[in-house]
Amino acid sequence: MLADGSPFKQARADDCAGFLLWKLTALWQRRLAAVFDEAGITQTQFAILASLRWFADHDQPTTQTVLAEHARIEPMTLSKAIRKLGASGLVIRGPAASDSRAVAVRLSAKGRKLTQRVVIAVENADDTFFGRLGERDLAAFKALTMALVDGGSESGQP
Repeated sequence: MLADGSPFKQARADDCAGFLLWKLTALWQRRLAAVFDEAGITQTQFAILASLRWFADHDQPTTQTVLAEHARIEPMTLSKAIRKLGASGLVIRGPAASDSRAVAVRLSAKGRKLTQRVVIAVENADDTFFGRLGERDLAAFKALTMALVDGGSESGQP
């Protein structure tokens, strides 16, 4: 029973979907922190590097705007992270071929090598972490998560 005047809707904290998401994210991020620390990158930088590799593997040109939309990273945060990645020699920036006002970003040879190694480590960690769900439940989890991600896009949320 909730105390009078309590702002909470749920009787138990774990009945709150947002709190469960917080806990799940914290567990998952802790698991990946060792991978990112060893690679000398942040989780945001990994999202950028992995996205660049994904786009390169699918022959898609990549601008900072496309990266921000794809990875759901605020443009200013993305710009700062790309500058750091550039200073580390992991990415190369330049004018986009299709629009000289846009900034194209691509992996350097060093960035490609690092990304290859880190993506494999992250995917292995994901397999272990999410593998507890089993194939059917994992497919349902992904579908439900995509529904929430897509819903956030439709409502104008970043």
